Amino acid sequence: MGTRKKTWAIVLIGVGAIMLLGKWVTPLSMVALLVLCYGIYTMRANRVSFGYKCLAVGAGLLLLDHIILVLGGILISVGVFYARSGELHKGREYVRRQEFVSQLNRKREPWVPEPLSLWNLFGDVNCDFSLALPTEPDTVIHLQGVICDADLTFPEEYGVELDIFVGYGKVSFEGKPHSGMLNKFVWRSPGYAYSEQKVRVVMAYAAGDVNIRIN
Repeated sequence: MGTRKKTWAIVLIGVGAIMLLGKWVTPLSMVALLVLCYGIYTMRANRVSFGYKCLAVGAGLLLLDHIILVLGGILISVGVFYARSGELHKGREYVRRQEFVSQLNRKREPWVPEPLSLWNLFGDVNCDFSLALPTEPDTVIHLQGVICDADLTFPEEYGVELDIFVGYGKVSFEGKPHSGMLNKFVWRSPGYAYSEQKVRVVMAYAAGDVNIRIN
């Protein structure tokens, strides 16, 4: 990663951290934290639906009371995005985009996958790699932001590597959902190293619903 990109990454992370370190504990925030804790407790007690509602209410109260906290978190996310994108693509040419709202829909007609790093506040991703016409033997797709709804389909002959993090929401792989908070899903297909066509997907979102299928 170039010096200019490193500088921007450090500045964004630093500004975000300073904003987060300010005084932000108020009576409303304490209520929000109690609601969040109760939501986690009820989810562990197998009252998942009610737990989700408590988490949503608690998060909403925090957002209302701490807009600076939210902005600081977004700045940190963008800073990490800059640093991570250069690391993942390792000096190779790639497309980097930052958007408030974005759609990445590749499911109805043939398409050419390209090395990509995309940051967004709200993202809608729907990609079917069985329709892809790759021009490179391996492709890195890096998606990061705040909220995302993603649906990814890969053919069996592909070598697939997945590194997915969702702070709050669901990651579903082959119909098996993993719901809750701090969801981390890492998977590599058998024979990945020997596959002629490889794709690596790295995702990190504060909240989202991610569905992955291998056909």
